Amino acid sequence: MDAHGATTGLRVLVPIKYDLGGTITDTRRLMAVMEARHGSVDVDMTMLRSWNLSYLAGHAPVLSCSLPGGETVLAGAKWSFDCRMRMYPWLGVVSVDYMFTLTEGVAEIERFYDDLVEWKNRDYLPYLEHCRALSENLELRIPPGVRSSDSEAHGSAVRALRAGVSAIIEPRPFCYSFHDFRLCFIGDLDDLPDARVRELLWLSDGGADLPEDGLAAPLGFRGLEIASSGWSTVIRAQPGATAVDAETVTTLLNLVHAQWFVCQLWINAHDPRGQQGGAGRRLAGAHVLSANQTALVQDLSEIDNLDVMLKDPALLRVAEYLETNFKVRRHKETAMGLLHALENHSRQLADFNNETELRRVQVLFAISAAAGIASLVPSLTDVGFTLLHVAATVIPLLGFWALFAVDFTGVRRRFRTRRRRP
Repeated sequence: MDAHGATTGLRVLVPIKYDLGGTITDTRRLMAVMEARHGSVDVDMTMLRSWNLSYLAGHAPVLSCSLPGGETVLAGAKWSFDCRMRMYPWLGVVSVDYMFTLTEGVAEIERFYDDLVEWKNRDYLPYLEHCRALSENLELRIPPGVRSSDSEAHGSAVRALRAGVSAIIEPRPFCYSFHDFRLCFIGDLDDLPDARVRELLWLSDGGADLPEDGLAAPLGFRGLEIASSGWSTVIRAQPGATAVDAETVTTLLNLVHAQWFVCQLWINAHDPRGQQGGAGRRLAGAHVLSANQTALVQDLSEIDNLDVMLKDPALLRVAEYLETNFKVRRHKETAMGLLHALENHSRQLADFNNETELRRVQVLFAISAAAGIASLVPSLTDVGFTLLHVAATVIPLLGFWALFAVDFTGVRRRFRTRRRRP
């Protein structure tokens, strides 16, 4: 291995999360949908000694199935890859997990990252175009011809799964079209010196020149050393570590990433910026936003207290380490804060509309009263009332009507001003 490469055998897990548009409680029907499209379905078995049974009883099992693998060239090196689709039914999230294995050559991390993004975007950009999520702002940033590729990786499988579960899903009022991916590098301690780990965590070539500030100290777990910057994670296996231990960590990392992604979709759900005219979502009502807050709290109740999920002290430390570096709790607070602000705005808007309607009723009443008294004017003249008496009767009422009209006009002006505000 040279200073800017890695020996063959380095593995890179790349989980890519997508939103299904709602949660799923019927596990058996979900398995049937997945089997019909991708064959055998596996249930992720967790160790009973590490997970609370109350948590497992309240969450549908994670299901997974195989997608086609293959080979590719990234950063001038040859990689083989396997691919699995992993379902988190209670979160309404599907993860497409690529496991790349370096088979020939060395890999410079910056080139690898750039090539990986370009490789996945050949599938991602046509997927977004199919979902009508390519806003004008996004299209202006995409070089010509980039999304004209015929490359097909997994986008059609995600769309087919979303269509297949439409009959068994408990839908949210939206479906988030964009995805999120992370990187997790897995290798032996001897093949990944400290300088190389810093490169992988910073996704940058620079070796010992890269700063150590901003990176959390590594965490040990059953013969593994785990280091994470949130966007990139490195797992180094010491002699004697087992593949089961590494799989336990990556399974937990995948779950933490899924939780982060749920927060991300809630943050973007009600943001109209960048949406094309006629395709944007209108601001939901206060009762819908309140229901969304409740759903978010239920989905992510274990974030604020990981003891709800785990009962293994060692695995709890790993979960807390990953949750902290992924900044899941802060992401949840952002989502909750946005939903709460929108709920308050929606309620204030509803109160203002009620006030406007009340003023409108008052104006209609004034008009009706004025019309009623005006109809009495001929009768007043018939019984001997002079024009002075008639004027003294009608003019004050007209004055009251004018005051109602002016007041209502002011309400409408304030309403229009508020609507013009961003």
